Amino acid sequence: MSRLNDLLQQAGGIGRNPDGSITRLGFSEGYFQAAALLRQKMEELGLETEMDPVGNLHGVLPGTDPEAKSIVLGSHIDTVIQGGVYDGMLGVTGAIEVAARLKDEGRKLRHNLEIWGFNMEESSILGGTFGSRCVVGMVDPDAPGYPERLAKFDCSPDKVRAARRDTGRYGCYLEYHIEQGDKLDNAGIDVGVVSGIVSVIRYDVTAKGQSNHAGTTMMVNRRDALVGMSKLIVAAEEDARRLSDTLVFTVGKMQVLPGQENVIPGEVKATFEMRHMDKAVTDRFYDDIRQMAAGIPNCDFEFVPTVAKYSTPCDERLVKLIDGVCGEMGISHVVMPSGAGHDANPMAHEGVPMGMIFAPSAGGISHHGAEYTEPRHVDMGAEVLYRTVLKLDQGEL
Repeated sequence: MSRLNDLLQQAGGIGRNPDGSITRLGFSEGYFQAAALLRQKMEELGLETEMDPVGNLHGVLPGTDPEAKSIVLGSHIDTVIQGGVYDGMLGVTGAIEVAARLKDEGRKLRHNLEIWGFNMEESSILGGTFGSRCVVGMVDPDAPGYPERLAKFDCSPDKVRAARRDTGRYGCYLEYHIEQGDKLDNAGIDVGVVSGIVSVIRYDVTAKGQSNHAGTTMMVNRRDALVGMSKLIVAAEEDARRLSDTLVFTVGKMQVLPGQENVIPGEVKATFEMRHMDKAVTDRFYDDIRQMAAGIPNCDFEFVPTVAKYSTPCDERLVKLIDGVCGEMGISHVVMPSGAGHDANPMAHEGVPMGMIFAPSAGGISHHGAEYTEPRHVDMGAEVLYRTVLKLDQGEL
């Protein structure tokens, strides 16, 4: 097993559950155990390290030119509940492998090389990409209710404010990650060159009907909120397939009230999520859903927008550079969008040129204990990352 694959399995295996899956939530004991291991590896390679006020791991390998902007690499250390080894951890260990290769070859970069292992990228009560959003100043720590949520993790508004960095010193941000989908694996392609990160749009949808006795209320007189919501979900799913083959629609959270076997549901709450690169497509889809809801007789619907993370294109120069590196290596590759959100998103939103490299996910599985990327692909993607860093340092930045 290669050095990178060994570190990936060692650090990524922290938080292993009896079923083989990994649970290493942000701010947890397992999270800080993994961060400590990664920090030790960084220091062995000569990086200056710190744990910032919100639990992000940060390392700097000083360059020879103090005026040159930093080349920044990173991803996240936390996982979802019952997740896998590779999501996030591949990018952090891959970045450390870049530093290890530089040491092996006796190279000294002109630019600082900075590595971030971000905290709480996964969805939580603090919001997804929490750690990276703190670094770029995209978290309002004084928003109503937010200080109380921070306190649950022994965090505070002052710590959030103290975590912000001057990203004007960042020349670019590169993130190495598993695809988390099946495009690369199904096509037998070695590397994905990411063109951008799709929009994530969410609405809280409430269907309101009428609760009543399940045995005495005849079908003709029912206003069943669950039936109405079910009709809307099925219709929306069919519409998503019709509108675009790259539009995805998910209802992963639902609450039925009053939630009793012998009572007709009077209210159902659900979260509708849609993702696509083009805002016009998600806008059109939402309009369709509203029109379909108006035509369902079982109940009335209310829609409240909750999340609007619009698509983020990767820097065109970085896409071209990474694509060229893959061509020089003679490996199969494709330029493609990311269907998942990443820490690269906040970086790009704050003006840092951003690029991403994908390794295949076997079977398209992620956020699951069966998540897997072949060792050769782990090393191959890291080689692309390393060569990209060298080209950036030698004049592309």
